[in-house]
Amino acid sequence: MALTADRDVDYFASADSIELGVDAEVVIYKGAFVGRNRTTNYARPLTAGDEFVGVALGHCDHSAVGAVAGAKRVRVQQVVDIVHGVPFSGASDVGRPVFASDDGTLTLSPAGGSRVGRIVSWESAASVRVRCGPIGSLSGILEGFAATTLGDASATLAVEQMNRVLFIANTAARTLTLPAAASCRAGAWFALVKTSAAAFAVTLDPNGSETIDGQATFGGVDAAYDTVIVVCTGAEWVILARDIA
Repeated sequence: MALTADRDVDYFASADSIELGVDAEVVIYKGAFVGRNRTTNYARPLTAGDEFVGVALGHCDHSAVGAVAGAKRVRVQQVVDIVHGVPFSGASDVGRPVFASDDGTLTLSPAGGSRVGRIVSWESAASVRVRCGPIGSLSGILEGFAATTLGDASATLAVEQMNRVLFIANTAARTLTLPAAASCRAGAWFALVKTSAAAFAVTLDPNGSETIDGQATFGGVDAAYDTVIVVCTGAEWVILARDIA
């Protein structure tokens, strides 16, 4: 459930901490999952659908009526392992993506949630270790890679189109069928960016009975500049990061 007080979270930090301006009239509790308000671009207690930006290292009360967005700042740990409860998770869920539904709740369900990371170990019947990281921390992996502009049509992606950024300016609903996972080495990836404002989704459809994040398809790329980074495990596809409006 959403937080009402500070909490201590067991975490294993990297050096990736940063101070962010805080949205108006909110309280960010220590240990909270912090999101970026896509309307104001300031940090706030994560609301489902926000871009995850980190775990709060301290308390920030900016709740005064009339508070100005950005007048206070909060320090967050961006790339971090945390030990946290995830309902209905077990040892077999290591590797699965994890989503936040508010500033204090993690779930395996992507429906409406904000991706925060992936389960890296099972700690106990009550908790797992989650490797968290914001989308922004992944930007470096794209440096120096080729980019391709796809045609405005449904298509089957080729193995030769992996390991690059793919742009599509679709004017109608389109489906991109992924190559067979077995034909792509584990670790092969692509980034898809929708560059049109047309209110139609680009759906990613794995080959045959293969899955993407455990689902038959992914249709979340439906607004201008929505971006998703997809990686092959050799047997299926997983969403490494997404920035979805």
